[in-house]
Amino acid sequence: MKKILLASTALVMTAGIAAAEIKLSGSAEMGIVGGGNDNINFATDGETQFHNDLTLSVEATGETDTGLSFGVSFDFSKEDEGNENGNIVLDNEAAFISGAYGTLTLGEIDGAMDWAITETTGNPGTIGDDETMHAGYLGAFGDGAYDNQILRYDYAMGDFAFAVSAEMDDTGERDAGYAVGVKYNTDMGGIGLGLGLAYQSFELGNSKDGATAIVSSWLPGNIADFAGVTSDTSYTLDGIADVDVVAVSATADFNNGFKAGIAYSDWQSEVGGVTLLDFTQTQISAGYETGPYAIGANYGIYDIDNGPEIEGWGIAASYDLGGGAKVHAGYADSDADGVDRSFETWSLGVAMSF
Repeated sequence: MKKILLASTALVMTAGIAAAEIKLSGSAEMGIVGGGNDNINFATDGETQFHNDLTLSVEATGETDTGLSFGVSFDFSKEDEGNENGNIVLDNEAAFISGAYGTLTLGEIDGAMDWAITETTGNPGTIGDDETMHAGYLGAFGDGAYDNQILRYDYAMGDFAFAVSAEMDDTGERDAGYAVGVKYNTDMGGIGLGLGLAYQSFELGNSKDGATAIVSSWLPGNIADFAGVTSDTSYTLDGIADVDVVAVSATADFNNGFKAGIAYSDWQSEVGGVTLLDFTQTQISAGYETGPYAIGANYGIYDIDNGPEIEGWGIAASYDLGGGAKVHAGYADSDADGVDRSFETWSLGVAMSF
């Protein structure tokens, strides 16, 4: 649901009615990507290849006679890196209504945990998303375990904000998943601090009869992409498994170009006395920006009870050409206990925003 390289400028068109407008913005990428023979990013089988991507973002907003704001947003994005002509798909669609008592949003959005927790900070981004595609990276927590249509309410009071969210199972087999999150921003001795705390609960499995499930069908972060080469990929679900996640994060902006952060989450799940998920994930990140130059790095590790230790790291750098164009370069690698594979990825190119 998140895109690092977002458009920073917009074309505003008055819609012809009071307090209503439509904003169009766009982004594009062009360059080259590559990596090891076993990487799960764009460079299949390690083949170096050209990369291009484009997104057109639309946001429409209005206001009621009583002062409530409402709107909708969505992206038209190029899909399917490997094809000569990628398909254009609709993505990140959401509608909202907002007033003095908070904002209610429904669509392909962050749940309350992802909203409250800052996974990484100081990341200038890459055209290949190398720094967020390695095995150790965790981004969306339990979001998307069902149909990825999330309802979230959030409210801010000064530096403090909280949110609650829900995601429903369209089949009716599982109870709705939900999350609650809080975040707080403050200044301490000239350092900007950001703190986040959240809890999320959802279900896996089939309530009518036992079912054989594949780990890679749903796992947090990027583990699903690596499951087939890092561990046993199947388990049996005899009924419904409750999954509980607790996460915290802290970031620091030193107001001199340097930023740093840490995030930690604990995952627990059992069904019929059998443990399905029991692990923690820790992620650290840092970045520095001066003039047109920016560089950032992150490292993440999964400590799995009675399982392999899975980790990865990524580094990204950019140079601002001005006018909405930047040169980006990145590299990432992944590792798992007992696995000798070539997972590294790299990318180099230009990102443009309009």
